[in-house]
Amino acid sequence: MDVGVDIVDLDRIASLYSRYGMKFLQRFLSEAEIALCLHKPQVVASIAGRFAAKEAVVKALGTGFSDGVHWKSFEILNDERGRPFVQPADASCFSPGCSIKISIAHDHHAAVAMALIDGL
Repeated sequence: MDVGVDIVDLDRIASLYSRYGMKFLQRFLSEAEIALCLHKPQVVASIAGRFAAKEAVVKALGTGFSDGVHWKSFEILNDERGRPFVQPADASCFSPGCSIKISIAHDHHAAVAMALIDGL
């Protein structure tokens, strides 16, 4: 079992989003992730949460963004209850039978995410 955690400053994400707009989002989010973020009441917090979740996942994988793992190798989506989950876009990044659990939280200043991967 492997764990990854990341924290992101909301002001940093707000500044990048304000400066680069959709180009910034398209660098690390899929179209489905962008649509989810833009429909949330706290857009910047949602963007920051997904950014932190992706960082937490690659930390748990132990690869970082290397060895064929890219920002868009997987998506951070929500189930029908709003709970975040990881959807691999590139199955080669994860072992068959691998289980990934994530949790995302944010306040007025930061977003934090934790990833737990079992079966690597």
